[in-house]
Amino acid sequence: MDDLQREYAALADEIRIGSVADHELQITEFFRIFSTIAAENGDTPDLDYCPILKAGPSGYRVDGYALDLPEGESGSAGDLYLAVCDFQTDTELAYINAKDVDRAVDGVERFFRAAADVNFLDSLEESSPAYQLAALIKVHHTRISRLRVVLLTNAKLRVRRNVFGTRTVGTATMYVNVLDLERYTKIASSGREPVEIDFETDFDTVIECLPASTGAEEYRSFLFAMPGTTLAKVFSAYGNRLLEQNVRTYLQARTNVNKGILRTIAEEPGMFFAYNNGITATASSVNTKRLPSGEFVITKIMDFQIVNGGQTTASLLYARDGQRRCLDHVHVQVKLSVVDDGKLEEVVPKISEYANTQNKVSLADLASNSPLQIKIERLSKEVSVPQRVGELAGGKWFYERARGQYKNLFAYKPAAERRKLEAHYPKEKLVTKTDLAKYELSFEGRPHHVSEGAQKCFNRYATTVLSKMGDGTGLNGLWFRRAMAKAILFNTLDSAIARAEWYKADRGYKAQIVTYTVAACADGFRAAGMQIDLDRIWKEQAVAGPLVRWMLEEGRSVARILKRPPESVRNITEFAKKEFCWTLSVRGKVGTPSASVRGYGTLLEEYMDGARQGAREEGLNQEVDFEVAIVQLMPRAGDLQEEAKERGFASDKNMSALRKLAAGRVELNKGERNALKLLLERLEIVV
Repeated sequence: MDDLQREYAALADEIRIGSVADHELQITEFFRIFSTIAAENGDTPDLDYCPILKAGPSGYRVDGYALDLPEGESGSAGDLYLAVCDFQTDTELAYINAKDVDRAVDGVERFFRAAADVNFLDSLEESSPAYQLAALIKVHHTRISRLRVVLLTNAKLRVRRNVFGTRTVGTATMYVNVLDLERYTKIASSGREPVEIDFETDFDTVIECLPASTGAEEYRSFLFAMPGTTLAKVFSAYGNRLLEQNVRTYLQARTNVNKGILRTIAEEPGMFFAYNNGITATASSVNTKRLPSGEFVITKIMDFQIVNGGQTTASLLYARDGQRRCLDHVHVQVKLSVVDDGKLEEVVPKISEYANTQNKVSLADLASNSPLQIKIERLSKEVSVPQRVGELAGGKWFYERARGQYKNLFAYKPAAERRKLEAHYPKEKLVTKTDLAKYELSFEGRPHHVSEGAQKCFNRYATTVLSKMGDGTGLNGLWFRRAMAKAILFNTLDSAIARAEWYKADRGYKAQIVTYTVAACADGFRAAGMQIDLDRIWKEQAVAGPLVRWMLEEGRSVARILKRPPESVRNITEFAKKEFCWTLSVRGKVGTPSASVRGYGTLLEEYMDGARQGAREEGLNQEVDFEVAIVQLMPRAGDLQEEAKERGFASDKNMSALRKLAAGRVELNKGERNALKLLLERLEIVV
């Protein structure tokens, strides 16, 4: 059995187990898994599940969608992503070719064309997914410039293309992208997929460049002026996959285009190079050659990532498609850093951070290797989990701060060792960083933000909640136990709703129902001066039956509200993303606990006292940790002085602290201690 066949079989098992656990069809579980990977890789924004199928020669199929429109702009320049599934159930790995892709895309195109017809809309049942999506397309069709069709398949695509051909569909240009098993496996295991841009083959051009000397053996740099037309074409084809992940996530909540950039393109396109800062990009390698005329050019870039200038790039595309501007006289300054493949993961985040100085805090918050993310991961390893009655082993919670960590834990292990690891870190106790954001924001009364999708939800959580953690004393054992209790509460309710007869009778929108129900019930307790007793849930590693049954009944009321959106927002999924859905339609209308249910709460003041005590204890622990770290740093003090000077981080106080350590003295005053802590943070040395 080859590696890809093994991955196919393992994925099939994961889908079967997940579908049983979630009481959903296997195709639904397949869509959830692949759409998550697509969003994390930048192929799509977070996709909303919307199963639509009409059989026959003139039929159509769509399984999910995402509408990405620039905020605050009335012109047409948006992207509509329509996903279609090709889910194979055979035992052996299947293969698809270009004709199979064309057939799937044709079905999506037929639905898109039909949605623009008012008679088609009138022929659909208002509660159907087809009506929900068609109505959305009808409202926004004048603003959709790019139709991006994404084929999700667990087959292997025989013909590998970097860029599929485009089509014109009405006033929109249609782009095709395929996420097959081979791509899925690569992204799922490593968290990233290199973007290779072949300028000669795919865009019929080359890029004239100037090599820049750096003095570093493992690093090269190129400077060039990329034509605006070429950059817009490349971004049209690859979309957000070009943007380094932290930059991409940061920009998701800020999709408005830059008006200054647009004004320059409109009024002085020839001065764009002079007025704009350009973009900073990285690559693992480049192909170059010298033309007969003597110019030195780049023909291909491997692992191309834009680490600064994402808004510039997006604004160029908006100017071309939304405002119909000519980019022939626009040139963009590009600094391309070529870094050895083995050092990409180490160097690219640093280039990203230093190039985005104005966004430094937000970008650092979003990084999976930020100090706060590393601390949460450490807590997951340190905090002991209570053993439930009747269990032989409790199993630890596993926090996955970076894609692939959990899967790689079991990779290449003998069967016996793998079973032992699975017992120690069971799948039901796996929490990803986007899961954590979902649990926390639901509990804090922000279900409309959770409903925006995993990536935007995490962006909001990182930049509004985690960024306020400061030195991280709030991230302590008590915080972690309560966060995992929220996970238990959320997932227990999710399973209960999936099994409920009222949900089975009218399926759909479970994700929105669950987050709104958790938010409403937690808010109802707080309105009564209480908090759901998370400490009890943690100790029991379960939610009490009466509390689950009450929340389940409240969930039924939430479902009725969500499935009757106002006339102004006829699409249920879009309704759930609106703040007024929470503030006006759900909050206070649902979730008021009865006297019997209040027994599963704790007084709000007692809950807050516990949190304050946990922070105090963590502060003391951090001081002890730092004392130990100081002793461990003593042999490296001289090297740290040199590194601080080379990188421009040296100050009077941190140099004084390091001189003391080099001399074998550990008595540092408060100023020296704080300066040393800051220096270690800037040098990314975790203590």
